[in-house]
Amino acid sequence: MSVPRGGIARRSCALLFGAGLVVAALAGCSASNQSARAVGGSPASTTPAPRVTLAPATPTPTPTTAVGNTKTVAASPRAKPSPTSPECSSNPSGVHHIYVNIAVQHLWACFGGTLFTSTAVTTGAWKLTNVHDATPTGTWRVYGKARNVVLSGHDANGSWHDHVAYWMPFTGPYGFHDASWQTFPYGSSLYATKGSHGCVHVPVAVLGAIYNWAPIGTLVTIVGH
Repeated sequence: MSVPRGGIARRSCALLFGAGLVVAALAGCSASNQSARAVGGSPASTTPAPRVTLAPATPTPTPTTAVGNTKTVAASPRAKPSPTSPECSSNPSGVHHIYVNIAVQHLWACFGGTLFTSTAVTTGAWKLTNVHDATPTGTWRVYGKARNVVLSGHDANGSWHDHVAYWMPFTGPYGFHDASWQTFPYGSSLYATKGSHGCVHVPVAVLGAIYNWAPIGTLVTIVGH
């Protein structure tokens, strides 16, 4: 969720679920809504949360072409199986599981022991000293999905209002989304200082396939360096 802009500019996540608007400002692993309520035990922001808009939903295409150094397969777990992957080998039969390895900046989406898709990603800028932008590690579940979200927020490095086509949060304010503003390659070691606020950037065509494939409740496992 970031792009170089006069040094390092950051990105955070905003989302709309049900009737409630939630604004997630990922600096320092905190989140706030319009009443600046603390989330997950983190201190509440003292600055009013920025307004966030949600564009009208549009039909989601099913990508079938390669993107950069990614590979995709048909967006159905009943499609012809892909070659297995070590990351999928211990996944129980019939279980959707998204696995991210921060050290190698890569994501694998598994259905049982079958690899659905694999792609390079960009995770949090963990080497910054003025904000805490590391992607959290652990196992969670996707708890929401939204299309055409405008991400708005601010931190010590500035403010932003950025459109994303897909948003899939998995814990607190952290989630998967595309990042059209990113100017360095997915999978690059530059993520350590120019990466996200902690979310996982995924190439838009690949994330579109994952969005269609992964139901709410999909397991997410992220391991560190």
